[in-house]
Amino acid sequence: MDFWQIIMTPFSWLLKILCQVFNNYGVALILFTLIVKIILFPLSLKGKKSMIKMNLASADLKEIQKRCGNDRERYNQEVQKYYSDNNISPMGGCGWSMIPLLILMPLYAIIRRPMKYMMRLNDAGVTKVAEHLGFDIATSKGYGELTLASMMNAGNLESAKTAAATAGVAVGSMFVINFNFLGLDLSQIPTLKFWQGGLSWNSIGLFLLPIISAALSLVSMIVSQKTNQMGDESVANSNKSMMLISPLISLWIGFTLPAGLCIYWIANSALMMVQEVICGRMLKKDYEKARIAMAEQAKRAKEEEKERRRQAAERKAAAIAANKGKAKKTQPKEKGVDASASREGLRAYARGHAYDPNRYAVTPYHDPNPSANKPAPEEEPLTEEEKALLAEAGVDIPETPVEAETPVEETAQTEEGFEEAFAPESEDEEPKE
Repeated sequence: MDFWQIIMTPFSWLLKILCQVFNNYGVALILFTLIVKIILFPLSLKGKKSMIKMNLASADLKEIQKRCGNDRERYNQEVQKYYSDNNISPMGGCGWSMIPLLILMPLYAIIRRPMKYMMRLNDAGVTKVAEHLGFDIATSKGYGELTLASMMNAGNLESAKTAAATAGVAVGSMFVINFNFLGLDLSQIPTLKFWQGGLSWNSIGLFLLPIISAALSLVSMIVSQKTNQMGDESVANSNKSMMLISPLISLWIGFTLPAGLCIYWIANSALMMVQEVICGRMLKKDYEKARIAMAEQAKRAKEEEKERRRQAAERKAAAIAANKGKAKKTQPKEKGVDASASREGLRAYARGHAYDPNRYAVTPYHDPNPSANKPAPEEEPLTEEEKALLAEAGVDIPETPVEAETPVEETAQTEEGFEEAFAPESEDEEPKE
């Protein structure tokens, strides 16, 4: 007996007992699923309680993240301490939903190799039984033992035991497995092309099994989402993704593996809906408490965000009030003088009032200290939301300062005024420097 056979002994023993008692493979699989659900129900209930605790702890975890900032090591230490102090398991909320998949793995091995795990035959004994029944197990595609078990019946069981005994193995565990369930052969694999080989209830029924499995999986996810609803968007988004993944897994299982696993998946989805309803009623007070607590957390977070915006608006209003009356004043210029041609950088008359750009070569000006000469940034005016927050808090709203305007007559600069101011007295006179 190898290691994996020891691990699968409880599952194979339970399935074997159910097959022998009820003499029907499909009924045995349904009861097998029911018994596993009952045994694991306390773990599922505990997992749901952990999920509720994790949802309630989301606000505290955000506070820890704010407090730790970018210090990941400190954040991880404080989170682990928080989990330990509050007896919270981070994986407890989702681990229970993975249990059916974990059960599926050993169950698949048992269904694929019933001669080994349920009848305790070694490879030599299986080969002897196959030779006796005229089946070439070497050419089978991974499901030779399943086909071989379906070929055994009450008429050839004793002779099969005699053939297996020649390999030196105990044959006391060999028995006949009835794979017929509602007229379907559960040892076969459903196929999409169910019409090939002629239409029959067996081919049509096997084709419908994966579809029923996917539909029940979707319905069970909807029921789970309704019973576990606590107002948390992250959980809702996770459930939506699972509503797409779970039916796809069901279809894949149904059309690629023996029909017995499809029966297990259908029974698991149906029992899961019953389990969700029972857990929802048992944890009704916990769910209601969680919804109220999460609503209070959301309200508190909204108030904190509002207070943060109000404080920012107060700081902005104070800055505007401090700068009130310090509006920029444009230096008045001489009437009729245009300094645009003689300007260089920040100096208005760097080249003289009568500068002629075509007379001398231009040397570009570079400001030696641009940061010092950079004008101070102006405060943006208050938005309507900021004004409403300040009014609600009873803070005076300062008026936005208005820049002082220079009279139009002092800044009027035309080409005509420039020519009158700097025109030569005679045609032979040079322009003034």
